[in-house]
Amino acid sequence: MKLDFPKSILWASFLLILWQPVHAGDLSLDEIDKLFSQLETDPSQFESIPEQVELLKQNIAADDIPRTLRLKRALCWSPDLTKENALDKALNYANEQLALPMVQADIPSQADLTLCRGWLLQEKGVMADAMSDYNRSVALAYQSEEPRLIADSRSLRGALLSYQGNFADALEDLITSQHLYESLNQTYWARYNLLELATSYRRFGDPATAIRYYEDLLQKYTEIKDSFAIVGVKAEMAMAYETLEEYDKALIYYREVLASWEAQKDPVNIAATRVNMSGTLIKLGRLKEAKAELELAFADVKPEHVGFYAFKHLFMAQILLAEGKPMDALPLLQIGEESFRNVENSRGLAELYATKSQAYAALEDWANAFYSLEIQNSLHTQLDSQLQSQRTTEMRTRFDTDRIENENRQLIAYQRLREKEMAILQENKLLQFTIIIMGIIILSIVSIFAYKQAQRSKLMERLALTDHLTQLANRRHTYHEGEAMFRSARPGSPLSVILFDADHFKKINDHFGHDVGDKVLIAMAQSSVGQMRKGDLVGRIGGEEFLALLPHTTLEQAVEIAERLRLTIETTDLSEVAPGLGMSISAGVATLDSSRDKNFSSFLNRADHALYRAKHNGRNRVEKED
Repeated sequence: MKLDFPKSILWASFLLILWQPVHAGDLSLDEIDKLFSQLETDPSQFESIPEQVELLKQNIAADDIPRTLRLKRALCWSPDLTKENALDKALNYANEQLALPMVQADIPSQADLTLCRGWLLQEKGVMADAMSDYNRSVALAYQSEEPRLIADSRSLRGALLSYQGNFADALEDLITSQHLYESLNQTYWARYNLLELATSYRRFGDPATAIRYYEDLLQKYTEIKDSFAIVGVKAEMAMAYETLEEYDKALIYYREVLASWEAQKDPVNIAATRVNMSGTLIKLGRLKEAKAELELAFADVKPEHVGFYAFKHLFMAQILLAEGKPMDALPLLQIGEESFRNVENSRGLAELYATKSQAYAALEDWANAFYSLEIQNSLHTQLDSQLQSQRTTEMRTRFDTDRIENENRQLIAYQRLREKEMAILQENKLLQFTIIIMGIIILSIVSIFAYKQAQRSKLMERLALTDHLTQLANRRHTYHEGEAMFRSARPGSPLSVILFDADHFKKINDHFGHDVGDKVLIAMAQSSVGQMRKGDLVGRIGGEEFLALLPHTTLEQAVEIAERLRLTIETTDLSEVAPGLGMSISAGVATLDSSRDKNFSSFLNRADHALYRAKHNGRNRVEKED
């Protein structure tokens, strides 16, 4: 097990999304905005970023609030973390900026600076706090309704979830980000996000698929001569080949990566690569070479280099154990264990406890050897259980990643997905039988199997309530929630609904084709979700018909929301979907009236009548109940 290729330099140049317009230096406002845009869309020239940020700093006037906020965000993402105490200084800066009233008043800035702080905390190895910031940033990004912020925050969170072994949520985050980056034409970041997707497949246990993506990325980066990205992809490929137990091929890639870092005189990444390479050499039985690489890396891998620090001690302990020095190996294993726990790396911990068990066994300390082996088995069981509960999600998301690679193969990819789902079902049947047999031998496995089945059932239930195309609540779930809201409605707490559908949708299908029609429905779904508040629910209840449930909402408020939704959809740019394509909706709004509405159906029927009037009165309009 290895920590992945560090993306410190990559993410240090990450994100600079933001806002708008006044000024004080030699650059015009257009030139300032162009420079921001350049940093946001393609920050491949890492060495020039500090100079560009300083230029912005000199040319933005203090009274230009939008650009000042944008600059604060840029400064958070651009520190040189190779300098002494740079990480702590960067964290202090992020905390100071987040405490400013002007930042607290601007949701996008809050989201981006919170995301930046989360990334810095991850670099420091404080994973729980980093994940907390990522979750808050995702929530703020959706609140801000900025697609780029959503993509950035979910991409970083997905990468950390993947590293920690939560593949289902990781793939959901990363695929969402991929779609957003592609729709925003963010080619640079789409490629890096795809690299994380490929790495998630490698960790999930499908290194062959990961290598296919890596080879495609390697070709693309070679074409544009992005040397930094090429090194990153080769490092990931080395780990993928190691997962396939093709150690000689992995070693070739590690040596190429090492040569690249040595040419760039980057001591931290040189040391990190030596640590990874030593693990491969250990598996090849070349212990002297492995030890030599580790000794060269030892001084440059410090506690703040969390994952590599843990593996450095684990691999050296394995070498000492092979040399017949189990007593010398144990202190190193203790240090490695603390580091693995700090980054919540269960995979690394499992390998460490297996080594610790061997060390105690060599010392004939059978109690500790057995105890360590029990922990290692427990960790493996937990990881296996997580993998099984996430397989359905992995298979669902595989279709999306295949579409990213080649949209022209959508139907083939879907067919393959279905075939693989059937194969997984067969595999699960065999696995269940195996677990039952194991349960006869080890009674504790039964409870773990039951837990796995419960988690899987929850996932299947979630999928059963979701519309496969729009990812909104489906008809069954929407009506169920509506009935519940109807029954729990109380005087003084109004309940409103918006029933809306696409105008002339059949003409869109007939003229542009059903594939374009599906994309229109997806765009409608995304727009409608963006207009909803916390506690609201919007679902797809028919072909092009949607229902929004609005608790604690008066008729006037619901009409205002519906009108805002209608305007948003009317102004949505669909030129990338099909030239000349536009769309609009008609909507009917109703508010619960206990004297008239004896059941949810009658309540919904009044909204339907209002929708009919909207259609009858010319479409692309909102009508409310009589």
